[in-house]
Amino acid sequence: MKKILIISYNFAPRHTVGVIRPTKLAQALKEAGHHVDVVTVKPFGELDHSFDGVLEKLDSVIEIDRPIVKEGAAKKPAGGSAPAKVNTSGFKKMGFKARLKHEVKEIMRITGSKAYTREFKKLVMADKEKYRSYDAVISSYGPVSCHLCGLLIKKHFPDVKWIADFRDPMVVNHTSFFTKGYRTRLQNKVCKKADHLVAVSNGYYERIFGDKYKHKASVIYNGFDRNDVDIEGTAPDGLFSFTYVGALYAGKRDITPLFRAVKELCDEGKMDINDVHFKYAGNHLGVFNSQAERYSMTERVTDYGMLPRGKCLELQASTRHLVLSTWNEKGENGVFPGKFLEYIMMGKSIISLVAGDEPNSEVSVVMKRAKLGATYEEATKGTDFAELKEYIYRDYLLFKEGKLPELNINREETERFDFANAAKQIEELI
Repeated sequence: MKKILIISYNFAPRHTVGVIRPTKLAQALKEAGHHVDVVTVKPFGELDHSFDGVLEKLDSVIEIDRPIVKEGAAKKPAGGSAPAKVNTSGFKKMGFKARLKHEVKEIMRITGSKAYTREFKKLVMADKEKYRSYDAVISSYGPVSCHLCGLLIKKHFPDVKWIADFRDPMVVNHTSFFTKGYRTRLQNKVCKKADHLVAVSNGYYERIFGDKYKHKASVIYNGFDRNDVDIEGTAPDGLFSFTYVGALYAGKRDITPLFRAVKELCDEGKMDINDVHFKYAGNHLGVFNSQAERYSMTERVTDYGMLPRGKCLELQASTRHLVLSTWNEKGENGVFPGKFLEYIMMGKSIISLVAGDEPNSEVSVVMKRAKLGATYEEATKGTDFAELKEYIYRDYLLFKEGKLPELNINREETERFDFANAAKQIEELI
């Protein structure tokens, strides 16, 4: 049995991006017989109690209050909330005031992360023997506070093994001008000081570690766990439905190729618009509807809002097609959404839409190897759009005959994304 500390700002019961990976990791390590403590932020915002049973089994969950850098400065305090997700092309076109606002918010986030780390340091200094006794510490970025806390542990207790987990690179295309240098230096320092480095995709591995740290770096994908919820008895909705779950990142995740394909098929008389249903679950309905409106599909959209994880999985299990959107572009390749793994678990038809100018995204490679459905890349839209349209039309004919989508999923490929494999890889590093 090992004594392990997981440091993750995003952790259950918070209902936000990035919670699943560290929470499932803590669960798996505890079930493997290890002592597992967690340091996280005191829960705020929307909560999802799907993992309450997991939290009860952990040895301890230490909650740190989120620091308020400046009262009234923003609805969400800067103390480590994830960086604002913006459409990169839109960011480049920002006016002076918008850019300035973005820069100020980024500086506040860094300031807040440092304040959060100071609170963590107080805990460590008050009980040095406890923190010295850990066999391993796993810090899961972002925000930067998590790796700042990891650095602190390594500085004071060099014999404690430190695993730095990167769910995202610290520096991306829309990183603010005033924080880019700091983030670059911090990322380099973390890579140098950590005993092991982990990225969630091959693309992120190359962007963050390159060849310099290949001797201690690994790719450990996010994963799925079929034990999370019983979806076997979920009845199909009986509709020609397309379901999208999650954020849209100010439009950087682009659903319009799907709306366009359906619109053209309806205009050509090959499909009945009344059979079509788009389901959205998330907090970016305005963006989703604005994309649907371009192809007169708004009236075919049903909003489910932010759902607890169990209800969200049930919605996915009942639909005909699951819709995934991501991007792959110069300077930002390797994006591999955790939602993709959740979709794979469902064994449903997946339609993946990849924006950006770089072909052969990691998502598309997996889609094709695993034979999960249809994949469209903007970089090869000349051929991909026609194939997407044909895929939808063929399945619509099956739908009208009362048949399910024809899938020949490569189970050997998909089973490697079972979270048990990810947990085992982490355990081997410890």
